[in-house]
Amino acid sequence: MIAIVPIRAGSKGIPNKNIKLLGGKPLVWWVLNALKNSNVNQIIVATDKEYMNLISEFGMGIITYARDSKNSKDESSTEDVLIEIINNLKLDDDVMLVQATSPLTTSDDINNGIELYKEFDSVLSVVEQKRFIWHKDGVPMNYNTSDRPRRQDWGGYYVENGAFYINHSSNILKDNNRLSGNIGCSVMNDKTYFEIDSEDDWKIIESIINES
Repeated sequence: MIAIVPIRAGSKGIPNKNIKLLGGKPLVWWVLNALKNSNVNQIIVATDKEYMNLISEFGMGIITYARDSKNSKDESSTEDVLIEIINNLKLDDDVMLVQATSPLTTSDDINNGIELYKEFDSVLSVVEQKRFIWHKDGVPMNYNTSDRPRRQDWGGYYVENGAFYINHSSNILKDNNRLSGNIGCSVMNDKTYFEIDSEDDWKIIESIINES
């Protein structure tokens, strides 16, 4: 299992968020530390050249890959970066895409995902939620208003939390997608619902880390 962590310099929402200190460590350190203590075999950080020295200073034996500038733009998709790495490094392996914006991800979460992957073609991380969702036109999406379920009797639903995705490199190339085939959902702790995409997200996750 090869873990790929894409990060890039700069950010419109939070300037240089991937290296901004969170709980005394750069944001990207948190998922790298979890990966280092997990069952993945290799970790590749796909980043811009100005971040490479910092990643090396972590002393985790991580491979750094200089992503093409065309795949480091605001409009670049994560799939673009994955496909670039798979092609250029000629990977023929199980691949775990791990996102630095989910710093509450633990080694156990990663290992649970890897274990679940044995039963599916691809896997994504999720959290369980029990909230009623509505379409913008005023139509309920996930329950019947005339038969409103009690929270304790309702199974709820899964929400993608963006922490990680697992698939084989050949499937990612074939489908141009991080997920394909029979997809399994690896359930994580409710607190991992939050991804760092805004200053408010940062404050929430920072408070969770400081309290732990």
